[in-house]
Amino acid sequence: MNLPLINFGDLPPDGRNYSGEFRTDPFALPGKFDPAFVPPLRYDLNVRLDDGDVIVEGSVEARFMLQCSRCAAKLPWAVDLDPYFTCEAKEGDTLDLTAQIREDILLALPGYPRCEESNVEPQPCQTEGAFPPEGEFIPLTDETSGAPAQDVWKALDRLPPGGPGSAS
Repeated sequence: MNLPLINFGDLPPDGRNYSGEFRTDPFALPGKFDPAFVPPLRYDLNVRLDDGDVIVEGSVEARFMLQCSRCAAKLPWAVDLDPYFTCEAKEGDTLDLTAQIREDILLALPGYPRCEESNVEPQPCQTEGAFPPEGEFIPLTDETSGAPAQDVWKALDRLPPGGPGSAS
């Protein structure tokens, strides 16, 4: 992805609008479990100069397929940065906003997405009911004294020889 290169000499005093979309993957995330970009990425931005700064305002939107952090099912996710704002230092004669917008979109993605939290198509997680409610968890420390509430070393002793997943 490369946004149009902003040439400061061509900017009128009230700024210039840049609009468009990309259908190629601007993120190129290599991991098997990384978010998968779903085209297009759309942007509608106004770019203007303010003394030594470049002010960018508008909207940016992108769609992804994420993996549920509980059941590993694919779920759709939308990133809509509206309003979008960034302020860059004016250096040189041109500015490429590609890296900044890419980073802002990636930072807007959830760290541990879940099926029921999808902002496009929420659905019940396949693991619903497979885990005990939070109220049934046994705390590792006593909240009042800070002392261990249970002997965590004994819990480790109950693991099979060689650890979990080892061949017996």
